[in-house]
Amino acid sequence: MDRLSLWKDRIEDRLRELLVPQQPQELFEAMAYYLFQPGKRVRPLLTVAVASSLGGDEEDAITVGCAIEMIHNYSLIHDDLPAMDNDDFRRGLPSCHRKFGEAMAVLAGDALLTYAFELMSKEGVFRTLSPEEVVKLINTIAVKSGIGGMVGGQALDIGGEENLEEVNLKKTAALFEACFISGGIVSHRGDLFKELEEVGREFGLLFQLVDDILDRDGFYDLLGEERSMLKAEELYRSLTHRAGVLFEERSQEIKNLIDMVYNRVT
Repeated sequence: MDRLSLWKDRIEDRLRELLVPQQPQELFEAMAYYLFQPGKRVRPLLTVAVASSLGGDEEDAITVGCAIEMIHNYSLIHDDLPAMDNDDFRRGLPSCHRKFGEAMAVLAGDALLTYAFELMSKEGVFRTLSPEEVVKLINTIAVKSGIGGMVGGQALDIGGEENLEEVNLKKTAALFEACFISGGIVSHRGDLFKELEEVGREFGLLFQLVDDILDRDGFYDLLGEERSMLKAEELYRSLTHRAGVLFEERSQEIKNLIDMVYNRVT
């Protein structure tokens, strides 16, 4: 079994170790509904791949990646709500608010977001991080998922912002930036934070562009099929090169994750 598959299995196990049944039962079930469904786990896998390539502790990276995955899934719950994207289905199943009701879906998203930070701030949850590194980790993820990142991007999107790149930089790319920087924090590589952030940003832009091409919206509507595909190819080549330079070819897994995203449209 390759390392990505091994890490993914460990991520699945760790998610269930971290989010255990608790009361109120319906709230727990709503929190777990998206989180425990099968998924690619791109964000936690990136976090682990970056940390591993830089010599960080893989178990600590898995824990961080699981917290980021909780934040990602909270955003999906809220994005599906009638007040936002108004989606009745996700992954072929009824969306969270359709299954549990709108009020419980709002609370489930709130609870997942809060729980992610509760876990990261819990004494003893990390094996190798200093208190200062834990604070840096929590601050980084908060910034990238808040008004300056994912939530701010969603606000721009529903407000009709016409600059799609500005929307995507915040709404999608910021949380990928958090994955790359978090891998650097777990590896105690503060000297690389700027470069990690930049590669994470480019990964996020490629990820969103591929989604736009598949969904026939966003940049696909703006640029058309041919120019969208050319832009995706340019991003892919740039990202592959920059990741190779940054990690000095130490992590085939990062290259495989980049390929996995791009190959969805090739």
